[in-house]
Amino acid sequence: MAKQEKLMTKILKPSSRGRITIPVEFRQKLKIDEDALLNLTLKDNKIYITPFTLNNKSEKDIRNYTNKEIAEFLDEDKIDQQIAKVLRKLLVQGNL
Repeated sequence: MAKQEKLMTKILKPSSRGRITIPVEFRQKLKIDEDALLNLTLKDNKIYITPFTLNNKSEKDIRNYTNKEIAEFLDEDKIDQQIAKVLRKLLVQGNL
C-alpha cells in the first residue's frame, strides 16, 4: 500500500485587503517563488490554490506578444506592479 502524504494545515487571517501569506513550508514543498503564478478555484465553498503550469504546450498554443501589446495590456488592467513584473517576464518569454 502507498504511503499517505502527511497533511499540512495552517490557520491564516486575511489582511484588510484580503491578502494571505502562504506559509514557507507550503511554498517550499510546492516550489512557489516570487515569480510563480497561482491558480485559485472556488468549489463547494472551498478555495483551492495550486501552482499554475502550462502542460503539453505546443507552438500553436503560444502567442508571442510585442512589447507594445504587453505595455497596453498591463496599463489597461491597472494591476499590481509586482504582478505586472511577473506577467511581463512570462509574456516576453512566451510562457503565457
